[in-house]
Amino acid sequence: MPDTVLAFNLLAILILALIGGLIAKKIRQPLILGYVLSGILLGGLIIRTAQGQQAIGSLAEIGVALLMFSIGVEFSFSRLSKVRNIAFWGALIQILLTILFGVVVFPKFGFDFYTSLFLGSCFSLSSTAIVTKILAEKGELDTLPGEIMIGWLLVQDLAVLPMVLILPQIFALGSLGLSNILLTIGKIIFLLGLCLVLGRALIPRLMDKVAAVNSREILILTVVTLCLLSAFGTSVLGLSFALGAFLAGILISESAQNHAVFSEIRPLQDVFSIVFFVSLGLMLTPSFFLANLRLILGLALMIISVKFVICLIVSLFLGYHFKVSFLVAAGLVQIGEFSFVLGRLGLGQNLISTETYSLIISVALVTITLTPFIFNWAPKIYRYLIKSRFRPYLLKNDCGSLGDQLQLENHIVICGYGRVGGWLGRALMLCQIPFVVVDYNHEVVKDLRNKGVPVVYGDPVDIEVLNYARVDRARVVVIAIPDQHTQEMVVVNALGLNPKIKIVCRTHHQENRNRLKALGVQTIIQPEFEASLSIIHRIVQDMGYTSEEVSGKIKRIRLEYSSE
Repeated sequence: MPDTVLAFNLLAILILALIGGLIAKKIRQPLILGYVLSGILLGGLIIRTAQGQQAIGSLAEIGVALLMFSIGVEFSFSRLSKVRNIAFWGALIQILLTILFGVVVFPKFGFDFYTSLFLGSCFSLSSTAIVTKILAEKGELDTLPGEIMIGWLLVQDLAVLPMVLILPQIFALGSLGLSNILLTIGKIIFLLGLCLVLGRALIPRLMDKVAAVNSREILILTVVTLCLLSAFGTSVLGLSFALGAFLAGILISESAQNHAVFSEIRPLQDVFSIVFFVSLGLMLTPSFFLANLRLILGLALMIISVKFVICLIVSLFLGYHFKVSFLVAAGLVQIGEFSFVLGRLGLGQNLISTETYSLIISVALVTITLTPFIFNWAPKIYRYLIKSRFRPYLLKNDCGSLGDQLQLENHIVICGYGRVGGWLGRALMLCQIPFVVVDYNHEVVKDLRNKGVPVVYGDPVDIEVLNYARVDRARVVVIAIPDQHTQEMVVVNALGLNPKIKIVCRTHHQENRNRLKALGVQTIIQPEFEASLSIIHRIVQDMGYTSEEVSGKIKRIRLEYSSE
């Protein structure tokens, strides 16, 4: 009978998740929203037994563990190092200020000091799983705001470690004595030191030896064993299963086989993560939600507002452009999956009541449900703000003084100086062709100014920034920014300033290419297509064809591609 209940509940989850996902896709909303709403519907219609809830809870715990393990596997210290200052200091300041806000404000809602501290800790964490999934769906993982968000979230995830160690002691003792502080610090240093030693020294060697066996089954078995060992180790220290899985993923991320590991667990992780997202909806108790609707909505809107303001101010203080700061702040307003982990820990150790746990779940679900809409609204709100009377205050550092460097004609304007823009700029310098860079990454701008490269600090979407770069006198505008909407805005504004200017743009998708052509872009580079031509050239030449014959074939393919 238990097996039948589990199978029935799992089948119901997957069917409703499929329907919810299809509907969300149809109305152009993130799939996560469809999964969560499916869970809410499922909780009200089907799953009512305690046995069923327990079974789904176990599946959800496996789901979040696999999700955090895969995030750990994809964890990159080199990637984090690019945004380490804002990721570390930004996350640390934001967490402390959010907790402080909870301690000061939540008692006014009738909570005692310790419950307010616990709520502030839970609400300070954002969702790595949700933000990563939305960024991936929107193709914005490699943008500057996307990289900052991921780095910020990873530091938040690591901050769970001291939280789960310190909070129970505060509740048990009323305060932290010196011995307890030293013990807690010792546990944290031990865990992080162990991760560093294993991740840099032992695990890569072990994975190399496992890879040498050339057995897919042995690789998977090794990975699962390491994951469970890490989970067991964290449970011995009183930590969560999911946190142990995350640390195991970080250990494996330092090995050369991390991509192979991720590809092996990805299908399983996707299924269980769907179960996790649906279970978020299942956790919502309709009767509690309706009875406390005003409190839940009030807290949710308050947390969203407070976290947005804190993240925005911290990002601006650390020197980032208003656009970057605004988008990062908008992406980090929700309450994350580790708040459920903390909530379960608190409930299991009698640190909080069942009602407080239900409140955490309810408020978190409201913020999670609103997150996709906030992601979609943020760029529109930003564009409205920079056109409003607040513009001089929001963009006061834009453009800057470049003196005679902007006395240019027939030059090239490069919008975005990442990998593509960087190589283009290098080539133009070698050819001694005049150009100016437009970018809102203050680190890039600072580096270019030190090298004497003409650069305008600002958002290339802003028509005044483009005007400052003298687009009206330029010969070519190269849009090396991956974001589709930003590309379209730059095209429209550039043509508005100079209808005769040539625009070169890159895109990864055919539908984006067609839209850019309709907007008036003359040259569109699709990296995948150019890479395929390069491969074709090498392969066909190796098969005995002359360079002239190969060039003829490639020319024909280009004509076919252009006519699509």
